[in-house]
Amino acid sequence: MRRAIFLLFSTRARRSAALILLILSHSVVTPVMAEALPAPQGPVLLKITGNLSLPNVGDAVHLDKEMLEAFPVETFTTHTPWAEGPQTFTGVRLSDLFDAIGAEPESFVAVGLDDYKFTVTDVDTDKYPVIVAYKHNGDYMSVRRLGPLRILFPFDDYPELLTHKNESSSVWQLLEMELR
Repeated sequence: MRRAIFLLFSTRARRSAALILLILSHSVVTPVMAEALPAPQGPVLLKITGNLSLPNVGDAVHLDKEMLEAFPVETFTTHTPWAEGPQTFTGVRLSDLFDAIGAEPESFVAVGLDDYKFTVTDVDTDKYPVIVAYKHNGDYMSVRRLGPLRILFPFDDYPELLTHKNESSSVWQLLEMELR
């Protein structure tokens, strides 16, 4: 008797699953299209150009402080090669930023205020919470404190990220990113 009930249940479950798959395979799924971010109201801190599908100013994305702070906040504490002791950084994850502007870059060139340029490659921004930081130890970063924006890696949480290449990718006084 138990075996018969199990077989009956099993057959019904299989039929239900088959029916659900049939319905889903014939359904028209309409993707939700993201909208471009609004134009910035304040001074532009970061300009992003290149391979993106949701520009907000011409063919680029311009972001001000309020726009950056509107993204989900990522904070981590880590040691860096440039300071003694653990440092806490707050900002927006690159993966969240890329999603919002319709970008899936294979690489990008980060440009700092002093015209320092570095091509960032081979960083899994979905796996690792690499951020564009706007706060250091709870305070907004001034140009004097290597801000107002910096690319930061959570080196303590992911020791495999502590490489010379990623140290060089940690561009401070970040002004622009060209996505490729």
